[in-house]
Amino acid sequence: MRFTELPARLAVMAIGFALVISSGVWPAAADNPPSPEEYVAYVGGDARILPAGGLKLDGDTQLCGQRPTVLDPNLDDYGAAYPGFLIMNPKLLARVSTPVKKWIYAHECGHQFRGPDEETADCFAVQRGRRYGWLSEDGLNEVCGFIAPAKGDMMHLGGSHRCEYMRRCFADPSVR
Repeated sequence: MRFTELPARLAVMAIGFALVISSGVWPAAADNPPSPEEYVAYVGGDARILPAGGLKLDGDTQLCGQRPTVLDPNLDDYGAAYPGFLIMNPKLLARVSTPVKKWIYAHECGHQFRGPDEETADCFAVQRGRRYGWLSEDGLNEVCGFIAPAKGDMMHLGGSHRCEYMRRCFADPSVR
């Protein structure tokens, strides 16, 4: 693939993810996502790839299976995910507390294991945090404070609704 084809492919993938949300099926466009190397070549700048286990958040190693993490200081959000890799914005992450950083990473990891649904990724993240001991009720309160101002959009419920759902996931007695 030529890199001149990448912007069109990224646009098709974004539309494909929107279709996934509305239809519940993976479109053909999602079958051919960019590799981490293609993503970094396209965005340029200071973006770089860390191997699985190469990301540390406040001294703690982060893992999402064998998936690498791209650090992209120009990403327009705290984190994102393409099938096969996560993207984190280190400049924005530096502004939030440790529980919020880890929740963001775990949320993007949730997309890797559970798909594009935002509520499912939220639940995955808080349950992972509870299971691994890095997310307490106080930490969940920090996460909720972080997302509370968020307005809903096509892919996300508003922050207060997301928080309510995450509190139920966090309290689920089946999580060990």
